[in-house]
Amino acid sequence: MNLLRGLLFDNLGLKLAALLLALLVYLNVYLDRPAEMTMSFPVQIQDLGDSLSLSGPVPSTVQAQLRGTGKQLLRMRVTEPPIKISLDGIGPGRFEREVSAGDLPLAGYEGVEAARVIGPGVIDIGIEPKVRRRLPTALRVEGATGDDTSWASVIRVEPESVLVTGPRSAVALLDSVVLQPVRLGGRRDTLRTQVAAQSLPDWCVMEPAFVKVTVPLGRRAR
Repeated sequence: MNLLRGLLFDNLGLKLAALLLALLVYLNVYLDRPAEMTMSFPVQIQDLGDSLSLSGPVPSTVQAQLRGTGKQLLRMRVTEPPIKISLDGIGPGRFEREVSAGDLPLAGYEGVEAARVIGPGVIDIGIEPKVRRRLPTALRVEGATGDDTSWASVIRVEPESVLVTGPRSAVALLDSVVLQPVRLGGRRDTLRTQVAAQSLPDWCVMEPAFVKVTVPLGRRAR
C-alpha cells in the first residue's frame, strides 16, 4: 500500500506538470489536422445614411461550411469575424445583395477556405426614411402595497413624453410608448426607479433610454 501511495503522490507537482505538457502537445498535434466546420458569421450593416433607417427583419448571421486546420477554425469561431455589408449611397427601398464565398471574412486565417455558403444566399434589407416623433409614455403598476400603506399622491413619470426615432412606417403606427411595468411587491415606502420601454418596433429607439418613475407611498391614517 505504501509503495502504491508513493507511486501516486511522490513528486505530485512534477507529475501534474508532465501530464499537462503531454496534453498540450497532443492538442497541438490534433488541432493541426485538416478539419471541416460550420461557422456562423455575424452580419454587420454599415455606411447607412444619417437620414435613413433599416426597416423590418435583417439576417443576423450567414452560415458557411469551412475547411482548414482545427487550430485556425477554432480561432475563427472564437473571434467571430463579421460579414460587412456597405449601404453607402443606397436610398430608401429594398436592397438585395448575393452572398458568395468571396464575401466571407477569411483574411488573416491562413489555410482556411470556404467549401460552400449554406445561407442565406441573399441579404434582403428594407430601408426607409428616418423620422422622429415625441410620444407620451404609458405606465402600468403591478402588485399591492403593504397592508397599512397606500398611495400618498399621483405617480410621477419624468419625462412624461419621449422622442422616438426609427423607420417612418413603424413610428407612424405608435400612439404612445408602453414602459416596463413597475412592481410594488408589498412595499411600504416610496418607490423610485428607472424603467425602459417594454417593447419598440425593430430599429426604433427612444430618448432618453430610461424614464424616472416615482410611486409615492405612505402609511394609512388610523
